[in-house]
Amino acid sequence: MNLIRIFSGCLKALGRDTDWASHFDISERGFRASFFALLLSLPMLYVGYAAVVKQRQSVLEANPELAETMPALISAPMLWLLLIIYGMMFPLTAYILCMVFDKLDRFRPWVIARLWSFFFIALAIGALFGLTLLGVLTFAAVLTPVFVLYMSTLLVDIRLAQKIAGFEWGAAVLAACIITAMGLTVILIGTARLG
Repeated sequence: MNLIRIFSGCLKALGRDTDWASHFDISERGFRASFFALLLSLPMLYVGYAAVVKQRQSVLEANPELAETMPALISAPMLWLLLIIYGMMFPLTAYILCMVFDKLDRFRPWVIARLWSFFFIALAIGALFGLTLLGVLTFAAVLTPVFVLYMSTLLVDIRLAQKIAGFEWGAAVLAACIITAMGLTVILIGTARLG
């Protein structure tokens, strides 16, 4: 598995290049390997949780009176469960969309390209939050880049739905919005119920 080649394939899938598929293994084996990319993404997102915990502790140390008003964080085991469900929302939603719009032949390449693209975005998010844990960057300094990276998943989903899944522009935007909404729903329900 050549990550540089896969990263290049992700960039080509997002651009105008039609040769993006040669950078991925589109076989059943490659499909299973893309879920490995999803599993590798989850620890990167967990680094973000660790940075939030560290920031919360420093705020409470400086302002102990906020302890009663600051919401509690969910436990680490519950966070892992939430991350796994969040990660699986894209393949499940994509499968439903492909069934509804009769595009099941495009499901596998769509999932492969998206899961690997998400891996690289999660890697960047994890690296930024990791720098806050190491004390290289402040928590406030990484919030904007992390927000931009997270919101870029919407743009990635629009482009991949259009280019790989074969949706027209409006349908691609709708598909991406549904995918993002499903993921956010998992996060919101999870943080409200599992905390």
